[in-house]
Amino acid sequence: MCGSALGLPPAAFVRLRSCRPGPAAFLRAAWVLSLVLGLGRSENSRCASSHAVSCSECLALGPDCGWCVHEDFISGGPRSERCDIVSNLISKGCPVDSIEYPSVHVTIPSENEVNTQVTPGEVSIQLRPGAAANFMLKIHPLKKYPVDLYYLVDVSASMHNNIEKLNSVGNDLSRKMAFFSRDFRLGFGSYVDKTVSPYISIHPERIHNQCSDYNLDCMPPHGYIHVLSLTENITEFERAVHRQKISGNIDTPEGGFDAMLQAAVCESHIGWRKEAKRLLLVMTDQTSHLALDSKLAGIVVPNDGNCHLRNNVYVKSTTMEHPSLGQLSEKLIDNNINVIFAVQGKQFHWYKDLLPLLPGTIAGEIESKAANLNNLVVEAYQKLISEVKVQVESKVPGVYFNVTAICPDGARKLGMEGCSNVTSSDEVLFNVTVTMEKCSVTGGKNYAIIKPIGFNETSKIHIHQNCGCECEASRGGAAKCAEEAPLDSTCPQCQESQCHQEEAQSPSQGCKAHEDQPVCSGRGVCVCGKCLCHKMKLGKVYGKYCEKDDFSCPYHHGSLCAGHGECEAGRCQCFSGWEGDRCQCPSAAAQHCVNSKGQVCSGRGTCVCGRCECSDPRSIGRFCEHCPTCPTACSENWNCVQCLHPHNLSQAILDQCRTSCASMEQPYVEQASECFSSPSYLRIFFIIFIVTFLIGLLKILIIRQVILQWNSSKIKSSSDYRVSASKKDKLILQSVCTRAVTYRREKPEEIKLDISKLNAHETFSLFFSPAG
Repeated sequence: MCGSALGLPPAAFVRLRSCRPGPAAFLRAAWVLSLVLGLGRSENSRCASSHAVSCSECLALGPDCGWCVHEDFISGGPRSERCDIVSNLISKGCPVDSIEYPSVHVTIPSENEVNTQVTPGEVSIQLRPGAAANFMLKIHPLKKYPVDLYYLVDVSASMHNNIEKLNSVGNDLSRKMAFFSRDFRLGFGSYVDKTVSPYISIHPERIHNQCSDYNLDCMPPHGYIHVLSLTENITEFERAVHRQKISGNIDTPEGGFDAMLQAAVCESHIGWRKEAKRLLLVMTDQTSHLALDSKLAGIVVPNDGNCHLRNNVYVKSTTMEHPSLGQLSEKLIDNNINVIFAVQGKQFHWYKDLLPLLPGTIAGEIESKAANLNNLVVEAYQKLISEVKVQVESKVPGVYFNVTAICPDGARKLGMEGCSNVTSSDEVLFNVTVTMEKCSVTGGKNYAIIKPIGFNETSKIHIHQNCGCECEASRGGAAKCAEEAPLDSTCPQCQESQCHQEEAQSPSQGCKAHEDQPVCSGRGVCVCGKCLCHKMKLGKVYGKYCEKDDFSCPYHHGSLCAGHGECEAGRCQCFSGWEGDRCQCPSAAAQHCVNSKGQVCSGRGTCVCGRCECSDPRSIGRFCEHCPTCPTACSENWNCVQCLHPHNLSQAILDQCRTSCASMEQPYVEQASECFSSPSYLRIFFIIFIVTFLIGLLKILIIRQVILQWNSSKIKSSSDYRVSASKKDKLILQSVCTRAVTYRREKPEEIKLDISKLNAHETFSLFFSPAG
């Protein structure tokens, strides 16, 4: 086809060499000339002044440049004259059918169309560097969809009243949804948080009942449990909810995003249907943990975004991090999941702020005991099906998409903004423009996906990159192309032809670091004996065998491998002059670990960042030099130590010294004097024993002296009393009249006393009071 493509000037889509010479050749040349004469001087200058020496190099300059296949169409002219705009090449005398000028056009296959909501389902686009093409995408919502609604409920203790409300929502919700859906199914799952500290209490008495503070019997905490797959049996749903017990945790945020990702990607477990509208209802009253929060529990492995349900239990809860918002959004869109956040309390605004980051989600506030839950679900569903938005997932480097929505009311909006208030009788149009900035490294055919959010249909866009010339179409043409430009220039098909021959002899041999390792470390593809690494959302993958990346190694002060190394197979490979597991330590720091004897950490540890880490827990000190309980060289070699001081040794010991200790190392001989100068542990023991004994004896003497003083003071007080009494008697006697007086004592009356009724004071007075 030598004609045009949709929405661009016809001159941009003519591949002149694809038109076979015929009677109308001159007419075509004149037609092309008339179309391209209007091109600006800037295009003329860019093509002609580029000094391009090959066809591919010329075409890469822009969509208006052409290449004349005839080398000598200008006698004596330079090769760069063969690259120019088409009108100039024709005026210079290049035959029309000898001009390389790849076309740009859009092909929409009319047969085998299976989509009913998103059309066209497939589009094929021929592009060249700098060119653009466009087409229209139509989206027509259905009147009634099958609906799969999965309840994902926070079952922490504070949600107790809301869970009770779920027992009665099934039948009522099913009746209300009948107006909007011809096929309605319900499912159920529960979540709490990661089952490690500090998220839950790991005390033995609370680990199986986290909500003892509520005086409730709770089930053990869990990350996520899939309870009931999607079913039409409403009674079965209500029974599953009725059996659900609450659980609990310590901190305020919950593990909701962990559970949401598993509910989205575990398609077969949940029972999501391809043709249904998929709704994930998340009920909670608290925020959710985000990525990196789990580092508090020592969990550092990034979430891989895959399904990890075993016996309906999420088994990676304690070993993988929470997903990031970007990762969660990607998985929800990939699996056509619309999310409804049903939130109670003040945390509603937290989820409302997340909506721009999670396309296809809605947040609603539930009342006390979830009284308005059913109405919330119905209203959210109506809003979701009335919004039409698209997202582009491009796998073609250097190719860009610009999408504009044409809404039923005539408004034009960006594709991600989309249209609202769309009814089942409306049709939304999207004007899609595809531009190729340059040819990708791999070249060839790739594709992109345009995905309406929440729809189960997509449009696949096949991109054919016209980066080469027709001289490269056959073996002879490839040889001619090789003559025109060396193999290391921009003639990719020539290189591809050669590399295919090499791969046939030894496929993928140059893409493995070792024979037992996967091709390109499992993170790339092998092309022409070289690894082309995959693009990953976590970061950059690079290296000869795609063995390096910038995300899987530890960070130090915010920099991967402290900025002093490269990440390879999850471990930091430090640059010269640096060491440590994070490349955070200068190699010169090892000098700070050498003691006065020239030993590194006294031979009892390793040097880490200029500090000794003792390998023997009994060792202490800056250089691990102190180890009181370690066996010393003196004790181990005592029989030989005494040989260094042979005075007063028997002949038998001297003979042993000559035979067994002749090979003692010189360094030890130099340090052997320490064995004799070292303190006697027996002497130290006796000194400590004697000091302890003397201190105890001193205490006993002091106590004895205190007791004696106390007794003496008591005796003295008693004698003082007697002395004072005698003085009183003398004083009284001095005042008595000297006249003798005789008294007659009558026999006193007998007094009967019941001593048992007297109190202690009376009894004492009775028996110990002075006579008279």
